[in-house]
Amino acid sequence: MQNPHVKYLKTKKGYFYLFYYEQGSIFCRSFSYDGWTVPQKIAERVTPAFSLCQYEDTVYLLYAAGDGQLSLASSSDFSQWEHRPIMLGHQNTGNTKYFLLPSEDAFHIIYHLPTESTNIDSLVYSTFRNGQWGKPYQIDRFMPMQKTPFLARRLSKEHIILYYRTGRNVLSAREMLLTPYTMGSVTPLIQTPSPYADVSIVNDSEKIHMLYIVRGMFRTQVVYQYKHTSAISTPRILWEDANCDNCLAFLKNGKVILMWTVNGQPMRCVSENGGASFGPAERYMEKFPGYCLKGELLGAQDDSLNAAECYGNAQHGFLPAVFAPSPLPKPKTPPRQSIQPDYSKAYTALQDAHKKQIEELTALLAQRSDEVAAVNARWKAQAEKLEAEVAALRKENETLRAKQNAPAPALLSPINDTKKDA
Repeated sequence: MQNPHVKYLKTKKGYFYLFYYEQGSIFCRSFSYDGWTVPQKIAERVTPAFSLCQYEDTVYLLYAAGDGQLSLASSSDFSQWEHRPIMLGHQNTGNTKYFLLPSEDAFHIIYHLPTESTNIDSLVYSTFRNGQWGKPYQIDRFMPMQKTPFLARRLSKEHIILYYRTGRNVLSAREMLLTPYTMGSVTPLIQTPSPYADVSIVNDSEKIHMLYIVRGMFRTQVVYQYKHTSAISTPRILWEDANCDNCLAFLKNGKVILMWTVNGQPMRCVSENGGASFGPAERYMEKFPGYCLKGELLGAQDDSLNAAECYGNAQHGFLPAVFAPSPLPKPKTPPRQSIQPDYSKAYTALQDAHKKQIEELTALLAQRSDEVAAVNARWKAQAEKLEAEVAALRKENETLRAKQNAPAPALLSPINDTKKDA
């Protein structure tokens, strides 16, 4: 069944937006030219269930605070959000599902309230106009489905269709006109011997296509039917297994495409003649999340894609699967204004810059020359001092050598005493 905490929006240009509830806040992400954007927090301290819709160029988000107070957020660019409280005439349980439908002068809101009977709720329609709630009308009493109590879809500007359980194993439809308020009769669509575990419905201009899963005690069946005018086709069993889940029906380029999972593995079955016959059920071989969920998909009502639900990756931020989103365009760089340059001023400025640079270099060179001259003078003085010291040492060395090389003086002979006596 649909997860009421995750919703997807496809704009008229094919751009995808993701809205989801997580840890008390509602976030929004968009698919841009360089991937999914960083989550943007729209509201905080809110209850998990919320309603999303787009009317003309404005997106509306209806949510409830922890105390049950309803608030309406609106934005035309998905970045700046305006919040305003809406006085509520009943107690919000925190899991109340709202279906919001804006019009030119009012907000049409469908919601459900508990009754005195267990597991029986009342489906209610009301309007919010000029800051005031209109008189509520009871549409029907019904048995809420799991996760998502009822399903609803806008078929045209003033035409909607509701799907809800009128019996334990009976799913019915009721059409409504908003202006003037007109309620159609209830039409049973699906009647099963065992409770159905999941259902997916998509409308085109002629038929209502229904894919649902019936879970018995020992087996699970994937079944398809369609409603054309007042006739409902015979149930067609497409698959039988022990564990089937997450069924999804959608239309793409004139084909009816049905998908479901068997033990977590995706299966697909295609009809090219409006559901009259189907090809064999086969394994879906494209990229598919290991743990998927389904969220409500809004804005996908054209020939390229007609769907009321979308698969999401429960393990990677609820990013959509199967439906390849178109990225937002890359922001365009604003064109530079063509300015005719003033060459004379530019030349003068260039000359001044060169002159200043030459002056700075000349001053620097003079400073360096003085420094070099001072250093040379110091080196010259030291060299002269060393030369003088070396000359003195050489002279002293020569003197020492001269003394060493001089001949020794002659010694006097002793007087012969005997000669003296003669």
